Amino acid sequence: MSHKIFKITFLAILITSITKPALAGPDGSPFEGLYVGVTSVVNTFDSTATYREVPIDDFPSNFSSISSSVSSNSYGGGILAGYGLSYGPLYYGAEAAFIVDKGNTVYTDGANTIRLGKSNTFDINGRLGFTLADKALIFGLVGYSGINLKSRGVNELQNDNLDYNTRVTALRYGGGIEVEIFENIAIRAEYTQSTGANSTYRNGSDEFTFKPKTSRIMLSAVLHMY
Repeated sequence: MSHKIFKITFLAILITSITKPALAGPDGSPFEGLYVGVTSVVNTFDSTATYREVPIDDFPSNFSSISSSVSSNSYGGGILAGYGLSYGPLYYGAEAAFIVDKGNTVYTDGANTIRLGKSNTFDINGRLGFTLADKALIFGLVGYSGINLKSRGVNELQNDNLDYNTRVTALRYGGGIEVEIFENIAIRAEYTQSTGANSTYRNGSDEFTFKPKTSRIMLSAVLHMY
């Protein structure tokens, strides 16, 4: 369903870009210069995990082995800012964003569970693309994503001060389209994927190694400040 929404939005933006008059930035492109924006997100979250027992006398194991897992997705939102430059139809720029979009994976051994949750991400990426008659921008992106992961241990028995709370690095990549619909104001649709680094969580005698993966559909409103 989310992919159908993205396709419909993409086609609507493309039709708008063809039929509307062009606006211009400082060097003739409506996408040049500093910009800020807000975004809404449909987030798909998944993770894989391995388990091993590392005995500690004072903290006996509460888990045996991972028998199954189930992941949940979420909606979210955030803010973004960046800077773009054009050289003829070629566009390049850099962008940073902070996104609150949750999601979790619950692992079980048949009797006990442990939940790994995603809280937010901080993204930095480079963008390369081209403009269509100074009306639309089609771009690809690649960069860094810092994924915040949390857990309260096996059966969520940990106290707040013992929570697992860490940020793992991830490679983020994707692409999208942006169209200026009013003077200085643009709308954007993009799709991205991120694959995170391994992260190890020691919960008493139980040790888990997680590897998160996310994909996003993002719809944004962007203010170009020229």
